[in-house]
Amino acid sequence: MGMGYQTQMIRNFGWLSSVWHINTVNPLIEIFESRKNGFKENHIAPFPEEIPNRLINLYSKKGEYVLDPFCGSGTTNYVALVLGRKTIGYDIEGKYIKITREKCGNNGLFFCKSAEKMDEVYSTSIQLCITSPPYLKLRDYSNNIKNIGNMENPYPILKKVFKEIYRVLKVGGYFCLNVSDIFNKEKREFTTFPYDLLNLCKEVNLKLENTIIWDKDINLKEWNIRNKKMVINHEYIWIFRK
Repeated sequence: MGMGYQTQMIRNFGWLSSVWHINTVNPLIEIFESRKNGFKENHIAPFPEEIPNRLINLYSKKGEYVLDPFCGSGTTNYVALVLGRKTIGYDIEGKYIKITREKCGNNGLFFCKSAEKMDEVYSTSIQLCITSPPYLKLRDYSNNIKNIGNMENPYPILKKVFKEIYRVLKVGGYFCLNVSDIFNKEKREFTTFPYDLLNLCKEVNLKLENTIIWDKDINLKEWNIRNKKMVINHEYIWIFRK
């Protein structure tokens, strides 16, 4: 990599820590910014730009392709373009593809379809894939029954998507998967969802290279202190390599 990249890394040694302290995005601010820019639709789970900024700088070079198979409002795609990469995004919701295209100034390639079959992408053509999929009814993404965020069992479809990611990645390319712990209110216990996805990726021959803990800087509330309940202020970023 060039001297510019090396200089940037020297200034950002914190990126090489396995714990990243990055504030989460306030959805109300995201809605305000979206409306200010003329977007009628907003994404229910906004993603801080700093996460793809670090991952793209760490695991790709200018001119290479960055893919997001669940692109949502296109944060990863937008950051990729700003950093001089090419970008491709998929989302099953047309309203989010529209937001992404507008945010990216109609640059990049975006497809309103499931990423279970990314026929538009050549095998071994992608250097880096970054995504945070919808899951286990954590958010009200839409009433679309085909949206995996609305499915009780999203694992079969996610495995198909992971197989496609493996196919399109270059040998030595990276897949960065952001997921969080999920509390099952009915069973009154946490699911093993983040670890289930880790194992799904290993089943399709993606090799786990690193784990990043995203500290979202969420403060304790009076309720947590009064009830002696921990606040969940972290998510995982699994780093895989082909």
